[in-house]
Amino acid sequence: MKYLVLTRRRMLTICACVVVCCLAVVFSITGIQAVQTAYVQKVPVYSVPTPDKQVALTFNCAWDIDHTDEYVEILQNYQVEATFFVTGVWAEKYTNAVNQISEAGYEIGNLGNTYERIPQLSQADMMSNLMQCNETLKKITSKTPKLFRPPYGDYNALLLDTVNTLEMQTVQWDIDSFDQHNITVQEIADKIMKEVKSGSIILLHNRSDLTLEALPYVIQMLQSEGYEIISVSQLMRNATQMQSE
Repeated sequence: MKYLVLTRRRMLTICACVVVCCLAVVFSITGIQAVQTAYVQKVPVYSVPTPDKQVALTFNCAWDIDHTDEYVEILQNYQVEATFFVTGVWAEKYTNAVNQISEAGYEIGNLGNTYERIPQLSQADMMSNLMQCNETLKKITSKTPKLFRPPYGDYNALLLDTVNTLEMQTVQWDIDSFDQHNITVQEIADKIMKEVKSGSIILLHNRSDLTLEALPYVIQMLQSEGYEIISVSQLMRNATQMQSE
């Protein structure tokens, strides 16, 4: 007798295929209108319209380096919030770091299971990729991420559709700190301060020693200009509350 061995990845792929098939059935039942509106999705959030001087610092974590201790210490010293977007593979390798981020109260988002150009995948593989990262993060933190950031900022309509199916929000950025480039701490801070506005979402990376050196300086400059540094979700909640008033 032959037995079929199902790995976790294979199970996620099967589940993703089932979800995609169910969506296809729904679209076929609802007819032409569903076909015409299938990809009319929320656009990614690049910044949040708000009159308040509030911004969000975000960190992409996907590489074989971990400065989590130092980042958390700096953020706590200045009493500011941040959002960390991590890949599932990074979370599995640096479980203690993910735990530390979560236990310190900082927001964690989905950066895909691996750092790859997800729009090149089929929808079933997109679904599997995102679900696997969510599962890994939930296993570590007991929380399912509500935010997704596409690696390289690369997305298409199909990926947005997939993200929305998982009831997540796609988040990009309006300020790239260029902390991965061969520039100085002063240049990083100057670039951010030149482009910052109320509701800005700032992109940083966990793999650069330069980022670690620049972070306190950036926080000080933002605070000196009256900016409150909060999480992406809090930024979006505040904007929603103001719109409803």
